[in-house]
Amino acid sequence: MPVEEAFDIRIEDAEVAFLATPRDLIELVLRKVTQISAGACPTQRAFNLLRAALLKQLPLKRRDVAPAVRLADLVPRKRYRQPLLEQLAAELGTRPLPVLLRPRWLVRLLAVVCTLAGIGCAVLLSQWAPAVKRPYLLFAGAFTALMAGYLSQCVTRCCRTEFPPLAATVGDLARWVLAHKSDLAGPVAGRWTREQVAARVREIVVEQLDCASIYRENASFVQDLGAD
Repeated sequence: MPVEEAFDIRIEDAEVAFLATPRDLIELVLRKVTQISAGACPTQRAFNLLRAALLKQLPLKRRDVAPAVRLADLVPRKRYRQPLLEQLAAELGTRPLPVLLRPRWLVRLLAVVCTLAGIGCAVLLSQWAPAVKRPYLLFAGAFTALMAGYLSQCVTRCCRTEFPPLAATVGDLARWVLAHKSDLAGPVAGRWTREQVAARVREIVVEQLDCASIYRENASFVQDLGAD
C-alpha cells in the first residue's frame, strides 16, 4: 500500500506473489509508472487513499477492498455506518460524505401512512363538519399528509442505514472523493528514473521492515529482510 500511494499505481495480489526481492518490486513499479497517464493518477490516488482509510477503520484485508465491491457488503448495518462515514471524511480531509438513506421498504411504508393520514383527516372533517366545502377538505388532507411526512422524517432519522447510489460501491465513493478533494488534482511527476524509484522503494521497505543495515536490491523479502 505505501508503494501504491507513493507512485499512484495499483499492484494486484497476483503480482505481489512474484515479488521476491526489492529489485522485483522496483522493476514492477517502473513498468507501471510508464503505463499510467498523468490524467489517471488522481483517480488511482483517490482509490488508494480511500482504501487505506477503510482498512484503518475496518477489520478488512487489502484484497477485500476493490472498486466493484459494494460498501453494504463491507460495513455492518447497525450503529456503524454513519460514524464510519464521519471518520472517513475526517481521515480523507473532505467535506461530509454522502448521507445514508432510509431503506426502500420504510420509505414506501411512510408514503402509505402519510397518504392514509391525509385521506383520514379529510374524511373525518367531512363527517364532523358537513358544511365544509370540498376544496377546504382537500387542503386539510394535503396539509395533514405533509405534516405526517415531516414528523415521520424526524422520527425515522435514526433508520438511515443504506448507502446512496452515489456511494454504492468502493469505486463510486472513490470517484466522490476525487470530485471533492481538490489537492488530488495537484501536480503529478511526469516520469520516474530508475534511481528515483529505487531510492523511494528502499525508503519504504526500510521503513516497513526496519532493515536498513541489511537492505540489498537482490535480498529476499522473506528470507533476508524478515517480511511475513
